[in-house]
Amino acid sequence: MLEILQERIESGAYPAGERLPSERKLAQEYGVPQSQVHRKLQELVRDGFLDCFRGNGYFVRAGKPRTDKAHKIAFCWESTNSLAVNENFYTDLLVGMASEYALSLNIFSVPDTAEEQNELFLQLINEGFEGIFCFPHLLHEYLPVFSELRKLGIPLIFWDYSPFPGIFPAVGVDHFSSCFTAATVLSGLAMPVTYIGYEDAEQNVLKLKGFEAGCACHGVTIDNKLLVPYRLAQVRPFPQDYFVGLAPHKLYFTATRNLTEFFVGAMFDQGYFPGKDYLLLAVDRLQIMEGSTFQLDCMMRDRAAIIRKFLLEMKNSVDSNDYTCNDYRIAMRYIKGRSLRGHGTGE
Repeated sequence: MLEILQERIESGAYPAGERLPSERKLAQEYGVPQSQVHRKLQELVRDGFLDCFRGNGYFVRAGKPRTDKAHKIAFCWESTNSLAVNENFYTDLLVGMASEYALSLNIFSVPDTAEEQNELFLQLINEGFEGIFCFPHLLHEYLPVFSELRKLGIPLIFWDYSPFPGIFPAVGVDHFSSCFTAATVLSGLAMPVTYIGYEDAEQNVLKLKGFEAGCACHGVTIDNKLLVPYRLAQVRPFPQDYFVGLAPHKLYFTATRNLTEFFVGAMFDQGYFPGKDYLLLAVDRLQIMEGSTFQLDCMMRDRAAIIRKFLLEMKNSVDSNDYTCNDYRIAMRYIKGRSLRGHGTGE
């Protein structure tokens, strides 16, 4: 679609000063989601082919496109069979902020097999992408194409943690410090806590170690650890038998957002509500249901700060041709809700 629109502009089919059809009409014409049309039109604005006037639409810019073209960056998002591929929160933030850093983002779904993943990265090299963002849990082995990326000096930066530390950098959350802080929050409750988290992948190991260290430091007793295989993170429906035997009138800490969803759902099916029938401190904010009066106590990550640092690291890497970048991490902050209110300090 982007190539066709650009060809029509360059050929004069859309002459200078002409207003393009609306995003809705273009979406119908090309048979693609309107959100995708919006992103592609924004790319043409950044590349100097269009002017955008809020409320009036897109107009073909007179003269040649500007020469300060944004760097072409690939964002390798969730795998095609993941529910999260439809979750546009991070992609909207990234795409919306990218132009501030002279970056033009193109989003790709990552296939499941190593062979197909290798082909995808080769495609990105051949199409002239200058840098690549990638979710780490999609990759399970060092791909042959990665050596080519390093040789060409094309930055590959991972979100949250690097599956290949010392080779490729990451920008994300300080999981150790965040879960250490969670133990600090629970220290005033004088109750043993059940830890619920995933059992493998680097960030999950860091979460557990941070929580254990915080509990040891602040005198919090961990009476049980429910560790779920990380391969189940994308399984729907989630196997509820992992939560069998979890009782009310206890204190729980969930180290991952989707496990919070699964856990709260499983307890809800038994008629138990957070803050009323059991206490819960969760990682990341979660809306239980529309109009719910229950508000969980949460550890919140500053997504905008992470994304800005994410984009800045990529821009610096591309501009300087220096492949290395910092591993930037930001700790979560505590948001007090109702789950712990009236039980100890809750601070």
